[in-house]
Amino acid sequence: MSPAATLGTVLLAYLPAAISPGPNFILIAHTAAAGTRKAALAVALGVVAAGGLLAAVAVFGLGTVLAHHPWLATALRIICGAYLAWLGLRLWLTARTPESAPPEARGNAFRRGVVSNLTNPKAAAFFGSVLTATLPPTEPTAVKAAAVALIVVASAAWHLGVALLFSSPATQRWYARAKPALNRVVGTILAVLGVTLALTP
Repeated sequence: MSPAATLGTVLLAYLPAAISPGPNFILIAHTAAAGTRKAALAVALGVVAAGGLLAAVAVFGLGTVLAHHPWLATALRIICGAYLAWLGLRLWLTARTPESAPPEARGNAFRRGVVSNLTNPKAAAFFGSVLTATLPPTEPTAVKAAAVALIVVASAAWHLGVALLFSSPATQRWYARAKPALNRVVGTILAVLGVTLALTP
């Protein structure tokens, strides 16, 4: 298969995984609607950065470290799942609490995006199986690097687009009216995903 065809296959495999709703989409959309565009873009960039890291790990075979040390993979899964569940619980409990400060002032928007993608079961499934299947280890290093870059660009286009769309004034006005119920729904989803991640081998 030619390099162009290989990269096309990688892109076609990645796009459905990227645009299907999941923890990343929920977190970016919620941050955009509840906070500011700056905070939402920071979360989106965190998601993109983590996606690039996961892609590089999968493509260049660094995942063998976790394969040879199952206890490390288990520890990371439990810690990341617990963090995701904590975010969901906090969101649920503060559903009716007014925002005390803009999200970006807390300095953790980017980090939340990184953690969201690193703890995303869908991302782990894609980078751990689908990507490695569509991009065999025999591919030249240049093609592997191009595949990682392509994933980063596609991820940035989608997730930054979501941040811009949901941070529009009309969306934020709608969110202000529906905040308590939406925060509890989003918090519940994140908590369930976190517990599932932590408890599923």
